[in-house]
Amino acid sequence: MVVGFNARPVVCLAKQLGFKVMAIDYWGDLDIEGCADFLYTVLQQDIDKEYSDFDKPCSELLVGLAEKAVEQHGKPDFILVGSGLDDRPELWSRLNRIAPVLGNTPEKLRVIRDPLRLSEVARELEIKFPETEKAASKSEAVKIAEKIGFPVVIKPTRGSGGFRIKFGRTPKEVSENFERVAAASGEAYIQEYIEGVDASVSVLGDGRNCVVVSVNEQLIGKRELGAQTPFGYCGNIVPLEADVRLIDCIKDIFSELGRKLGLVGSNGFDFILTKKGEIYLMEVNPRFQATIECIKYVTGLNLVKAHIDACEGRLPERIPPPRGYAVKMIVFAKERGVVPDLRGLDCVFDISHPGVEVEKGSPICTVQTFSEDRAEAIRLATEKVLEIHRLMHG
Repeated sequence: MVVGFNARPVVCLAKQLGFKVMAIDYWGDLDIEGCADFLYTVLQQDIDKEYSDFDKPCSELLVGLAEKAVEQHGKPDFILVGSGLDDRPELWSRLNRIAPVLGNTPEKLRVIRDPLRLSEVARELEIKFPETEKAASKSEAVKIAEKIGFPVVIKPTRGSGGFRIKFGRTPKEVSENFERVAAASGEAYIQEYIEGVDASVSVLGDGRNCVVVSVNEQLIGKRELGAQTPFGYCGNIVPLEADVRLIDCIKDIFSELGRKLGLVGSNGFDFILTKKGEIYLMEVNPRFQATIECIKYVTGLNLVKAHIDACEGRLPERIPPPRGYAVKMIVFAKERGVVPDLRGLDCVFDISHPGVEVEKGSPICTVQTFSEDRAEAIRLATEKVLEIHRLMHG
């Protein structure tokens, strides 16, 4: 069983290994249907129906569908977790009652997803971490922001993908955005803003040792892709283009951090690389990352197999060196509109059903390209994005 906000990449890589796969997915895109033997989706992408809100958070809906799937088809041998459940260890515990979740324990999530506890571990290893405090009111948020120094970043206590993160450049903006970010829980993190290149590291751990698979550039808040928020995740370029000595330094830092945290299976670290070459840890993603298909393009490594092996105590002796560059770009609707028929377009994945009406900022599909030349891989992806936006918006 694969459970995730966008389960398709993990489902398809698992299917390539010969598994019979039960998919629990949010979107229900066209191309997951051909990979999953049993498919349960939160959204029903029907023509003439708009996407709508639900009475429960997405994470709870996914786990509810997983429990329903087991009632109808029996228990799976094990469960693989994707995005959408990072901050809900109690839901991981519910999944563990269905079948073993391969990877980190719910208890581990409580440590690695808490910025305050993570910053303590980072400090022990002399890894930079942005100054962060939790606020429970508007006035407290403003007071913390004034102490840290403007601008600050206001982060929800639960969430992923960066779409609910807000800037706080003035006391008034901090106060207003705190209300928006903290609406669900009444609390939010106020964090020092670090400017630089958004990047990530993919690692494999067995609980004792940790190896770096890939160092990646992240695409965040890209308006040309249709993103409507400055911190929204929009894709990756794999690998990160940087001096080999810097890459080696990054690998040393995050392999040591992975060992210190006792990570199990496929995990990711998000970090910022400043103009001065400083490395700031931002967060840990305790499950498969959105880069897994790009890594397959670049190294040939199937991270689903590598994850299963790592959970059984087997780490790869050698990570294949990158043989080129893979680019992933998530395409968002620039205006409210109807999804065109994107079937048949090459390099296009996570394909929304044609005829479905979507709001401005909703994801339409994902573009993924590969080339031995970085500029060429970016050009191919950019041209495909422009083509999709033309089809969508004219």
